[in-house]
Amino acid sequence: MRTRVLRAWPVIGAAVLSLGITATAQAQDTTRTRRPTSQQRIPITKRESRGEVDLNRMRADSIARADSIARARMEQMRRDSIAAAEKARADAAAAAEKARADSIAAVEKARADSIAAVERARADSIARADSIARAEQLRREQMRNRYLFNGSGWYLGVSAGRSSPMDDFNDVGYDSGLNITVPIGWHKPNYLFGVRFDFGLDRFNSEPFQNLSQGNDPRVLSAAANLTMRLPLGTRNVALYGVGGGGIYNFSGYGTGSSLSALLGNDVLDNNDEVDEKSITKLGANFGAGLEFGVGPAAIFLESRWVNVFANRDEDLDFNEFFGSRSKHVRWVPIVLGVTFR
Repeated sequence: MRTRVLRAWPVIGAAVLSLGITATAQAQDTTRTRRPTSQQRIPITKRESRGEVDLNRMRADSIARADSIARARMEQMRRDSIAAAEKARADAAAAAEKARADSIAAVEKARADSIAAVERARADSIARADSIARAEQLRREQMRNRYLFNGSGWYLGVSAGRSSPMDDFNDVGYDSGLNITVPIGWHKPNYLFGVRFDFGLDRFNSEPFQNLSQGNDPRVLSAAANLTMRLPLGTRNVALYGVGGGGIYNFSGYGTGSSLSALLGNDVLDNNDEVDEKSITKLGANFGAGLEFGVGPAAIFLESRWVNVFANRDEDLDFNEFFGSRSKHVRWVPIVLGVTFR
């Protein structure tokens, strides 16, 4: 009996070891997701003749079950590796998609910011342009308020200077005198041509001439309509201009027996001449040039003109014998300094 127990002990140990391995495997299966386990039981057979356990069969079965467990674990590890790879792929794809979405959002935000910046710059530019335009309009309004005629091109002036008789007018006993002229005109600063009306007073100094009583110093009142042409000299404030036109000239104060009266057509040799006129009006023409200096709404000018009055005198022997051959024109040259207000 004792001998049988001793012989059966290795078999019992192997069975206990197998049962321990099985219990351990089942315990591990409970802590994981249901993993495949082997349901194969290891039959313990006894020899009918001796009652001994077949150790070789137990060993083969134990090895087979261990291989089955190992294969199951390898399969589980393979599945876990595949799942981990799939999860990593999904995470990478999600990260790439998020990065793409973030990049698109960043590009869209940058585009929106750029559009907003351009719009702000455009609005600022428009605001600056409006501000400049308003400032310019205000400046022009202030300038117009400074001008006498609000910068419309019209101007009014006054000038004074000397008038010097020319040719026969000087030869028959007359010398330089005072000139006062009031110009009223229209000439835009950027225009070439303009118009001007001149109202003038000339007074000449008389001197003795042969046996005639010259009388008082003669006066000439004039009104002329002129065309002006303005040429700026490098700047709009300095300009050279020309002036020319025609008008009427009224002579008075010369005395009925004066040489000027004779030049204008009176018969001074006939003391009984009833048509001897004390005031004579004649037509005339003038042309000249000037230099203008702009000073804000005003302008200072220096001007000289040549004035020619048509006497239209009837010649006779008495006049020619007494006065000699004389021109039928009365001429003088005024030189004036003046100022205009626009």
